Amino acid sequence: MLILKGESRFMDTRDFVWTPRHVGALAVLCLAQVLDSVDVTVVNVALPAIQDDLGFSAADLSWVMNAYMVVFGGFLLLGGRLGDSYGHRRVLLGGITLFTVASLAAGLAQNASSLVAARAAQGLGAALIAPMTLALIALIFPEGRPRNRAFAIWGAATGASSTLGLFAGGLLADGPGWRWIFFINVPIGVLLLIAARQPYAAERITRARRGFDLVGAAVSTAGVSLLAYAVLQTAAHPWASPHTIGLLAAAAALLVYFVVHEARIAKEPLVPLRLFGNRSVAGANLIQALRGGAMFAVFYFATLFLQEVLGYSALQTGLAYVPLTLLLVGAAGLGPMLVRRFGTRLVITFGSLITAGGLLLFTGISPDGALWPQVMLPLLVTGFGFGLVVVPLTAAALAGVPPSSSGVASSLLNVSAQLGGALGLAVLSTTATGRTADALKAGAAPAEALTDGFRLGFAVAAALMAVVVAIALAALTNRKESPA
Repeated sequence: MLILKGESRFMDTRDFVWTPRHVGALAVLCLAQVLDSVDVTVVNVALPAIQDDLGFSAADLSWVMNAYMVVFGGFLLLGGRLGDSYGHRRVLLGGITLFTVASLAAGLAQNASSLVAARAAQGLGAALIAPMTLALIALIFPEGRPRNRAFAIWGAATGASSTLGLFAGGLLADGPGWRWIFFINVPIGVLLLIAARQPYAAERITRARRGFDLVGAAVSTAGVSLLAYAVLQTAAHPWASPHTIGLLAAAAALLVYFVVHEARIAKEPLVPLRLFGNRSVAGANLIQALRGGAMFAVFYFATLFLQEVLGYSALQTGLAYVPLTLLLVGAAGLGPMLVRRFGTRLVITFGSLITAGGLLLFTGISPDGALWPQVMLPLLVTGFGFGLVVVPLTAAALAGVPPSSSGVASSLLNVSAQLGGALGLAVLSTTATGRTADALKAGAAPAEALTDGFRLGFAVAAALMAVVVAIALAALTNRKESPA
């Protein structure tokens, strides 16, 4: 139940007491986030079956993923501001409804174009859901220990959903068939719609804010969508091609105008630029973007290495990620305790250093290596580092943000993760592919050439995490929650 009447983020932390209502509300928000996040990875291992059934060409198959990612990334800012303007619960319910209907349409798709359209609609629903889950947690739970604990549970669910998607995708694709990857969302969506219908009192704070920046919404959505599209199609059109350069230039022009519009023209800005005057918010979003690129690289390169080099099946690959899921959950739960002792900046720095170490361990993979220790050990080290950072980074991104901007601040963190992940993965995959091509030209065996490319990709990802450490030390304050 998404209730808790009479409570707000201004409650004194010392007066806060967890009740079954808080547990129920948090469970709804975490399940909504899992429904949202799992679809980023669940389709990966089912792509060959989808291609066979619906007749996708090799060039068009990537749009089963890209249609979701482009729309998801492009509409996140709009989704966040809609919640701030018209009520977070209303927008959450609308997003769940759209996502559920689109999932049914995807499962029933009879051709390639209808599946791509349904995936785009799923992405739009996800863009409405994702910022609302964080915004409602920030409104329900007061800043400090209660909110950090809620963020820890939310972060564990979010981290687990990525690996859960790989496992579930392999299980369903090898079992009842790929269509059930989408059908399974329907009963979950209906359950969420029933559970989330109770009103939340904090909506009284946001409903008074009716102004809406239509121009800013249109320009930001077009700019971010175009940027995501330009990045995701670099496999077909290289970075230096006129096609990609033209798209990137158009996206940059739209986003530059968006900043000017928000700063000087809009009466009710879609994104209040004063948010970036908060060093914590600005630093957290930059860190999130770089972490997103490194995290996407882990799943992408490790999955390809397991399947294309070591010969694992889709289901075996999914099972290999189960220990990572458990470790992410445990590390996310440990995060709040470390924050109370050491502060957000130090925990983010420590977790990022561990992540960088895990990525460096990945550079030791070889074609004749074993699952342990060449894959599982670095995977677990990397996952532990990622999990530690979830709570302090989320808290930093929302620290000091007023209720009227909690939705857009939450959406900014999601935009940073998605665009950073897409851009980072495009750069890293291009780098790895280039190294593989060079190795093949030099006469290396295909497995060795692929592995050589993956090793370079992991090394560059480790360098991204080194930059994260520097940003954390320079931009973040070492916030500790007050005792409760």
